[in-house]
Amino acid sequence: MDPVKILKRAWHILWSYRALWVFGLILALATAGSSGGNGGNNGMQYQFDSESRQMPLPRDLERSMEEFTREMERLFREGPRNVDIPREELTALIWIVVAFVVIMLVLGILVTIAYYVSETAVIRMVDEYENTETKLSVREGFRIGWSRTSWRLFLINLIVNLPAILLALALLSTGIGIFFAVENGSLSFTSFGVVAMIGVAFLLIFAVVILSVFLRLLRHFFWRVCVLENAGVMESLRRGWALAVANWKSVGLMWLVMIGLGIVWVVGSIILVILTIPVVIVTAAAAFLVSALPALLLVGLFSLFLDNVLAWVLGIVFVLPLFFTIAFSPWLLLGSWQTVFTSTVWTLTYREIKALPNGGAAAVEPVAS
Repeated sequence: MDPVKILKRAWHILWSYRALWVFGLILALATAGSSGGNGGNNGMQYQFDSESRQMPLPRDLERSMEEFTREMERLFREGPRNVDIPREELTALIWIVVAFVVIMLVLGILVTIAYYVSETAVIRMVDEYENTETKLSVREGFRIGWSRTSWRLFLINLIVNLPAILLALALLSTGIGIFFAVENGSLSFTSFGVVAMIGVAFLLIFAVVILSVFLRLLRHFFWRVCVLENAGVMESLRRGWALAVANWKSVGLMWLVMIGLGIVWVVGSIILVILTIPVVIVTAAAAFLVSALPALLLVGLFSLFLDNVLAWVLGIVFVLPLFFTIAFSPWLLLGSWQTVFTSTVWTLTYREIKALPNGGAAAVEPVAS
């Protein structure tokens, strides 16, 4: 296997197959994490009553925000009875927060579905291009990505991340148990016991990190066996493992190459981020203009039930995901290129390894359990 040839081919596919960029944007957006942040406020207030609607000039916003923060702290510390917020406003605030959480959960589910559909589409589109030199459209990509295979990719990813999930749950439950035991006076620790417990925790974390890195490497082959061979979850795990073990030198070499490229990408992305700051300023201005109308509509709606400051804060919080997506779209585009390139490299690597004598047998024949 020639890593240089694979990298060159992946680079060519990235720049010649523009339909992949759309799915790369979805992947980059889904892997960028939550687009939360501190809500801003332009200091304008919207007042609504049964007689008039008006937008007065900005007043002392800093004082209003301090008052809002103070009341929220009292709400969590002393309970709703001791907070200077009318009961009707507090009820409306709770319902609005619940609605926001539900909307974020729904968006999270939709983004997760889009992520696995896009991952399936990119793998299949690259494979089809290598087989027939045919470039599928975005619509065709969604059609081949929307399949049962996307659900299987989710399950494979869940299995890959299972050690980290179990460790987090074990540490959390152990910590809670120790806390309550110490609080009740039924458990005490010596200095040696504390040091030993911390040492064991660090060893477990280190072992799980190493295992997770190894499983994430194998995930590239698990996914491609699943997508390109139409295999089930467990069969993909068996055949992907067999393929990687039978060709461990080629897999290890490409892994080291991708680590080196990752380091280069980190350095290059820092430079690109700095160079694209003027572009981001322009897109941030566009994001502000696009987000202004829905923000004002939400503020007007919330002002029917809440104080002006609360209405502005919640209205801005609701539109923050839209604002951040548009404002940082140039950086998302950079991330999409990196995502598509990485996925293409591993798809080409899988194809090259499968073409080898050991690779073809491992990819076709399931390993006996």
